[in-house]
Amino acid sequence: MPIKLIVTDLDGTLLNGKKLVSETNIKAFHAAREHGIDISIATGRMHFAAAFFGKLIGAQVPVISCNGAMVRDAYTDKLISENYIDNEATAAILSFLIENHVYCSWYIGTGRFTPHFSWDMFSGYHTIDNFKVTEVGDNYKAYTKNVTQIVLRSNTKLPADIIKYLQEHFAKSIKLQQNTGYTIDVTPPGINKAVGLKCLANYLHIPKDEIFVLGDGDNDVAMLKYAGISAATANAIPAAKAAASFVTDDCDNDGVAKAINKVLDMYYSN
Repeated sequence: MPIKLIVTDLDGTLLNGKKLVSETNIKAFHAAREHGIDISIATGRMHFAAAFFGKLIGAQVPVISCNGAMVRDAYTDKLISENYIDNEATAAILSFLIENHVYCSWYIGTGRFTPHFSWDMFSGYHTIDNFKVTEVGDNYKAYTKNVTQIVLRSNTKLPADIIKYLQEHFAKSIKLQQNTGYTIDVTPPGINKAVGLKCLANYLHIPKDEIFVLGDGDNDVAMLKYAGISAATANAIPAAKAAASFVTDDCDNDGVAKAINKVLDMYYSN
């Protein structure tokens, strides 16, 4: 069967170490579009970031953000799917994190909120135009409804006791997902990128055998297993490589472009 949809992760996959998309990768997506293949993003980042990079590579279908908790159109803002953390759990988690001096931010709709903004904690967003975060200070309890994801961020490894507390006290309300670096994403239970991808595939009426995905991290494993064909970058974790159909070059050497070109040759060369 021909490939009808390509979905790529951002950090460690599409984005290089400078958090940029190479021209070579962009050209590969354009080549895929010429074959009538739809393009999308699946990221742990907020919708704004998914939409920004989706537009950059020519995505014309909704993008997946918040580790699968949100599927939304990058151009019209039409919401396809959204999942929330329990409101009471959100309030309790944020209070615990803030009281224990753990830097955190969270997503509501297309916005991002934090008690106090610090660029050090958003270094991966410096390549995104018009990026903004709403500072809420001590009034954070007014922003605890319909939260799709909470992000724990540190410049060093997050304390084990913090993680243990969240796991023990909120096991039924949340799922913890390791992101890049010293970042942990808190999502609704049962949510992962494969859930978001299934939603997008159903919306587009595309069977999973006609989907090609690319990723590198722990939060990509589910969708790498779900898709008909998948590629992990050379810099990917072992679990992602094991889940993928094949391994491509790393994110600093146009691994995404090389993988796309390989798949195009497999399915469309005469």
